[in-house]
Amino acid sequence: MLTIFVRSVILFVAAVLAMRMMGKRQVGQLQPYELVVVVLIAELAATPMGSVDLPLLYGLVPIMALIACHGLLTALSMRSERVRVWLCGQPTVLIRNGVICEKQMRKMAFTMNDLMEGIRTGGMLDPSEVGTAVLETGGQVTVFPKASARPLNPADMDLTPAREGLPLPLILDGRIQGENLQRGGLTSSWLDKQVKAMGYHAAADILFMCLNTKGELLTQGKGRTDSQLVSVLNADETGW
Repeated sequence: MLTIFVRSVILFVAAVLAMRMMGKRQVGQLQPYELVVVVLIAELAATPMGSVDLPLLYGLVPIMALIACHGLLTALSMRSERVRVWLCGQPTVLIRNGVICEKQMRKMAFTMNDLMEGIRTGGMLDPSEVGTAVLETGGQVTVFPKASARPLNPADMDLTPAREGLPLPLILDGRIQGENLQRGGLTSSWLDKQVKAMGYHAAADILFMCLNTKGELLTQGKGRTDSQLVSVLNADETGW
C-alpha cells in the first residue's frame, strides 16, 4: 500500500512539473497539439500509478519524452510561420460586417448554437449588434460590436484622459516588495515615512499598500475593515 502511495506521489509531481514546463495556459487556450500532450500525460501517469508490476520509469520516461516533443514543436512554431499554421491553425472570421460567414462556419464545423454561445460569452445579447466575430486558434470566440453599438470612449468626445498604468503593490501581507520599490524609483526610507504617516508602526502591520500612476497610495492595515487613499506623489512623478 505504501508503495502505491509513493508511486502515486512521484507520478503526480512529475505530471505537475510537466504541465508547468508547458507554460501558464488555461485548458481553453491550449493549442491542439498541446491538448494532445495533456491527455497523453494524464494517461501515461495513470497506468503505472495503478499497476505496481510496471516499473516507475515506464511512466516517467514517456512523460519526459512528451515534454521534449512539446518543446521542440513550440520552438519550431516560433521560428516558422508554416509550422505554426500547420500546428495551431489560423483565426477564422465567423461574422464579418454583421454578416454570418456560413462557408467558414461549415469549414470549422461550427454550429449556430456554438456561435450564439460565443456571442453571449463575449458579453453581447443581441446578434444584430455584432460587427465581427473571430474564432481563435484556441477555440474561443472573440466578439467585436458594431461602431454604433460599442460603448462611448473619451476619443469620441475629444477628451484626453490621464495616463493609466499598472499600480505598484508596495506591501503585501506585511512584506515589503523591494522589486516594485525599485521599479517606481522609491526608497525604503520613503516607504517607512509613508507607513508612519498612515499611523502604523511598521510594514508588518499593513495588509496591503499599493501606489497607482496617479500618485495615490491605497493602504489597509491588518485586522482593519477600512482603507485609506491619499495622494503622496504628483502624477508626473510616476513614470513606471
